[in-house]
Amino acid sequence: MKEKSKALLIEFLNAVPDSYKPMFQSLAEYADMLGYTPKKNKTKHLSIDFSKNKVKTSIMKFEDHDNGIPSRPPGLRFKFYANPSYSDIFSQGIKRVIEEFEGRYTGCYGCGRCKGTLEGYTYLYPDGRSVFRCGRELIAVQNWNESYLEEMKRLIKVQDEFWLNRMDTIIKK
Repeated sequence: MKEKSKALLIEFLNAVPDSYKPMFQSLAEYADMLGYTPKKNKTKHLSIDFSKNKVKTSIMKFEDHDNGIPSRPPGLRFKFYANPSYSDIFSQGIKRVIEEFEGRYTGCYGCGRCKGTLEGYTYLYPDGRSVFRCGRELIAVQNWNESYLEEMKRLIKVQDEFWLNRMDTIIKK
């Protein structure tokens, strides 16, 4: 990790409770290994996006407080729509964002960024109703702990490979 990135990560780690530090550090080092660079956001509260120039998008965001609300624990958001399966904690993140806005920001926005099939999350309700959420948005994961780290890394890796494979396909055309 470059010195500037290390300094930014240290600044973030100093702002979160000790119990979160090793988990955030592990995710940051993994993202760095995949070529993602942390960048500080210009917001009131401390937040960092991890992006890769090659894929021109952010894969993950760290927040000193979830949604910038000081009474909340540190926030973690990331993209994982290329994954065919994941634990319930991630499904609940998709459901939360759909219901938080009463279903207003669902479906395809028609932005033209998807290459072929729609890229995003589908949440299936118990009554059989299916709701699509655009993949351009980062999904907040709440109530996470160290037991989810390896799965998170797998989700990030699969998402990264999806973007890289899509780029290869576009370049070959």
